[in-house]
Amino acid sequence: MIEQVRLFADEENKGICLHVEHDISVDEWLREHHYLHSTPAGAILRLSFKDETGKVIGCMMWGRPTSRKIDQTAILELTRMCFVDDTSPFVESKSLGMARKHIRKHYGNVKGLIAYSSTGYGHEGTIYRADNWYALGGSAGGSWENRENRTNRDLSQKIRWTRSP
Repeated sequence: MIEQVRLFADEENKGICLHVEHDISVDEWLREHHYLHSTPAGAILRLSFKDETGKVIGCMMWGRPTSRKIDQTAILELTRMCFVDDTSPFVESKSLGMARKHIRKHYGNVKGLIAYSSTGYGHEGTIYRADNWYALGGSAGGSWENRENRTNRDLSQKIRWTRSP
């Protein structure tokens, strides 16, 4: 089941359409296209972004914060985001804006958003800066092997980005 949401006029988003997915199609797409080739458990919101032809050009997964020290009800974490390279300029930042608008409208209890960029993969947070997020510390990197069957995927330092929805 797909819920289609048009948040901006066509000239603003250049034909990009946000879709709320209620199945695992986003998980499968991210597993294939994201550099970590995995998806975390516990997604609350799965979004796909399609061009004017209906082709998926990117996906996002939003969930509870990974850190148990962060409010699990008032904060959403962008746990995965990936867009194909052959898209219009700034599509990632525009799509973040579309996602934030959807979250404001449909998740009124959410007061803040966080995301992490991986320094080990050269991600400096350019797309977050372009959408007016700000850096707020980060993680030291290291092992996450504190749970059975957990696989370390990216042990590099991360920059934590935050902003309001």
